[in-house]
Amino acid sequence: MKPSPEQLARLKANYEDKLFSEVEINAVKEKVQQGRGVFVLLDARSRDDFLEGHIRGALSVPVSQAAAAATSLPADRQYVTYCWSHT
Repeated sequence: MKPSPEQLARLKANYEDKLFSEVEINAVKEKVQQGRGVFVLLDARSRDDFLEGHIRGALSVPVSQAAAAATSLPADRQYVTYCWSHT
């Protein structure tokens, strides 16, 4: 299902405001290890990779589903997205 122009505009604004701000990786790592992160971790890998192992507390939001997920995630939270490849 293709999003409407209004949905695309809302998604773009949400991503620009919340998802694309840069956070120093070491700051995120320290907060995760200490259990004091004030953000939501989003694992952008496939569900199979997520099930094989992920950072504790992360949500599985594969890249292919990111646009749909952005419409249901609360806009007042900070999101940190991560992924990696085996190659």
